[in-house]
Amino acid sequence: MGGSRNPWRVLLSTRWIFGHILAGGLIVLFVACGFWQLDRLQQKRDSNEIRLEREQLPPLRPGDVAADTELLADAAMGAELDLRHATVTGSYQPEDELLLRSRSFNGQPGWHVLTPLLLADGSRLLVDRGWVPYEMDETPVAAAIPPGGEVSVSGVLRVSQTPPEGIGASFAPRDPEDGILKAAWYVDTERLARLQLPGLLPAAWLSLVEQSPAQPDVLPQPPELEPLDEGPHFGYAMQWFSFALVGIIGYWFLMRKVLKEAAAGGAGRG
Repeated sequence: MGGSRNPWRVLLSTRWIFGHILAGGLIVLFVACGFWQLDRLQQKRDSNEIRLEREQLPPLRPGDVAADTELLADAAMGAELDLRHATVTGSYQPEDELLLRSRSFNGQPGWHVLTPLLLADGSRLLVDRGWVPYEMDETPVAAAIPPGGEVSVSGVLRVSQTPPEGIGASFAPRDPEDGILKAAWYVDTERLARLQLPGLLPAAWLSLVEQSPAQPDVLPQPPELEPLDEGPHFGYAMQWFSFALVGIIGYWFLMRKVLKEAAAGGAGRG
């Protein structure tokens, strides 16, 4: 005597349970990536708002005003100094410079040159002087030697950098925790002050806008200011959410097809 088989039992087989877990995991991942991009979008909006506010403040003058130098010497003050304009006077120390990895200019790969500037009080401020081509990987960069003697440098202070956290952080490149760096993935001024650049102000570094006297050579190309826009994060978020929605709909149709085939097979054997 035959009986009709419950088609839903097909979806509880070992093969399909694995498929459910895989599909569910991918959908959760896509949704998480979408929310991560929305979080990045909010961070960009907040950064733009702070930048506009701080552009209205008078520039800091570390090395000339003791209080300003004390702010830069306090690592905890980094967030308060980020995007502040500053004007400093000192002398470059190209013998201690290092390179910042994965920088481009007009689509060409290369580096940014990070050079300490010795201030009048003996402290040092790290200056991002700009881009050089990828083949110029030895420091000091011979084609980008800074002006000698006293230099006045104006730029934008940026907070000390560390590897990202959250979704995808495990795939981000990282600098070794110890040792001397000739090239770095991040401008981690706290690490550099502790391990290889004594006297370096750890709270922030300076992205050069202009200097006097001017750079004697074409290189390095000065760093470009980030545009005051929201970037691609909203579009990326919608893409991730679309992937999740397509996955949900596609898997639902697949399950519907499997159930119909199971029901038809059970009826044929009944």
